[in-house]
Amino acid sequence: MPKPHVVAIPIYPGLQSLDAIGPAQVFGSANQALGCEAYRIMFVASEPGAVPSSAGFALHADSLRAVPAKSVDTLICPGGEEEPIRAALRDKALMRWINDAARAAKRACSVCSGAFLLASTGILSGRNAATHWSATTGLQRAFPDIKVDGESIYVTDGKCWTSAGVTTGIDMALAIVEEDHGRDIAIAVARRLVVYMRRPGHQTQFSAALNAQDVKDDKLANLASWVEANLTKTLDVETLAERVAMSPRSFHRRMKDELDVSPAKFVESIRLDAARRSLDEGNLDLNTVAAHAGFSGPDHLIRAFSRRFGITPAAYRQIHGAALEDRAAAE
Repeated sequence: MPKPHVVAIPIYPGLQSLDAIGPAQVFGSANQALGCEAYRIMFVASEPGAVPSSAGFALHADSLRAVPAKSVDTLICPGGEEEPIRAALRDKALMRWINDAARAAKRACSVCSGAFLLASTGILSGRNAATHWSATTGLQRAFPDIKVDGESIYVTDGKCWTSAGVTTGIDMALAIVEEDHGRDIAIAVARRLVVYMRRPGHQTQFSAALNAQDVKDDKLANLASWVEANLTKTLDVETLAERVAMSPRSFHRRMKDELDVSPAKFVESIRLDAARRSLDEGNLDLNTVAAHAGFSGPDHLIRAFSRRFGITPAAYRQIHGAALEDRAAAE
């Protein structure tokens, strides 16, 4: 019988519990689907025993010595709020173990702000990496040699896998299971966990319309919904400015101040989100998808889509079409 693949998850006081439990459950469910211990999941900590999480309950951890760094096949560093992460970075024994495990492991992974722990080993240097949207600026500032991806839900670059945070750790773990044991097992695990659609890593953390809901100016927040409902109309600066009762110049400045984006990019982002939903949900031809989203034609859509998501609409549909078939079969 093959030796179990060791998945080691270093934990520390104040960690975000789902960052650790989510991936662990995916691997545990993979064991059930496979009918054997394909994965041996280990929580480790500087102080073995009960480790308190940010959720108010504790996770049980083995000692660092109980899981030698060289025995680790997949390392997953979970995230937490700023102070718990800072405390973990100051824990010399923990960080020494993470450093050794990251270099020895087949995969070195992080979830959410766990990217700070993984990055501190130097293994992400020169690589693309994802983290929670709220931590992207801090990660880029602390580690300028990392190419921080502020949109993708997870990123793979060589042996390094990094995810955006919380539930995206589940997406990343499902992708790892698929790489190890094939698509059918990953689908079986997704169904067991009631994860109906396995999201590819390039899918974005949030949409432009959702971002707009966070601004203090109600006019801008409402504008996003109006744009979504009127994608086939002319949506130039003058039209949008008139909608919110501003001069074009003032409107452009307000958009940059509140959302750090130009009006044109704001509209394009909402159009792309709409096109992505059309590709997810049906078999419309590309001309129709482009028209419904307000693009001048399929070529315009292809260029914008590839620039934003790093993949063509056809490739995106191929990935998601398979996932939709899986979902339909499950239902």
